[in-house]
Amino acid sequence: MPIAYCIEAMATDVIMPALGVAQEKGTLVNWLKAEGDSVVKGEPLMEVETDKARVEIEAPASGILAHMSAAPGDEVPVGQRIALILTPGEPSGKKSQAKPTPTPAKSKEAPKPLVQEPRTETPPVAGRIAASPAARRIAKERKMDLAALKGTGPQGSIVAEDVLRASETQPAAAAAPPQLRETIQLSAIRRIVGERMSKSKQTAPHFYISMDMDMTEVERQRRERKERGEKEIPSINDFIVYATARVLRDFPSLNAAYTDQGLELFSDINIGMAVALEDGLIVPVIRNADRLSLDQLAQKSRELVEKAQKKKLFPLDYEGGTFTVSNLGMFGVDNFVAIINPPQAAILAVGQVAPRVVPDGQKVAIRSMMTMTLSADHRMTDGAIAAKFLGGVKKLLENPVL
Repeated sequence: MPIAYCIEAMATDVIMPALGVAQEKGTLVNWLKAEGDSVVKGEPLMEVETDKARVEIEAPASGILAHMSAAPGDEVPVGQRIALILTPGEPSGKKSQAKPTPTPAKSKEAPKPLVQEPRTETPPVAGRIAASPAARRIAKERKMDLAALKGTGPQGSIVAEDVLRASETQPAAAAAPPQLRETIQLSAIRRIVGERMSKSKQTAPHFYISMDMDMTEVERQRRERKERGEKEIPSINDFIVYATARVLRDFPSLNAAYTDQGLELFSDINIGMAVALEDGLIVPVIRNADRLSLDQLAQKSRELVEKAQKKKLFPLDYEGGTFTVSNLGMFGVDNFVAIINPPQAAILAVGQVAPRVVPDGQKVAIRSMMTMTLSADHRMTDGAIAAKFLGGVKKLLENPVL
């Protein structure tokens, strides 16, 4: 039997996975193992990013990681092999011995990536110092020896920050160095979200309705739960999503999508919760939120936020949203307006709960107040409907019957 056939028969392909129904490509964010490392089936092997999420992918088999053909930042077609996992003790052989996975034919030229500092390939070219163009330019201007520097970039490459940090310990130059600028590639999530939000603002005629909510009763109920010793206390946001989902039952035009054929009304109420991560915004979805009790909704919310923070979300966790709630109250924001997440009809922006002096009959009182702003698509609804919807949410939050 030929050697190449033996190697392929005993090896397991590591491919670019499909994390969504319509996904064609994925971006390799980072390898969590290096060439030649031992891996165990089920342990995290790499991070992959799509336009909706960044997810850790587990090793499909146990063995030795070899023949890594994709580097961090590479955009790879779904299904294409990017590495092999060899059986322990199996010789790695040469790359040419393993039959390559064919790359799907491209119907048109792939879009060029944004300008960025090129990555150092693994392994680096022998005898050449791995450094970005910006780092080389700064080192040349400041007459610094790159070989004497320690890199903190990918695979130990030297980036501009390394050169600048090292230059601080050297005498200042006679003339001030020219201002330096670096272009950092956007994550797939941030880039696609930006493109969609731009399109949303350009195509959907947004209008905005704001209303103040008295959250004193909600805070009282949360406080009583804590005093009773309950371990899992619904958050302020859980109360908001709970109220929003139930009120949406009476406002189908706000739980809808705009299409060329007309208004598509959704039968389910799936509430998306905007969660801010370091590399962008992700919106996990609570399905059939109007059918859940407050405690059930709170538990599902905690699970989704934890999965988002650990990069464990999968398509079912973030697809199919019909309405979105974006809460920035935890950052001390009083109020803001949000951009509609297409093709949805509306998004609810929530500010912080804070004490305010408000009228109380002939007197004034200090109450826990919160401002909500609904952004809605005027093609699907109007100001009167939006105001009635907010009024319904306000009534349920100020008089919660759970």
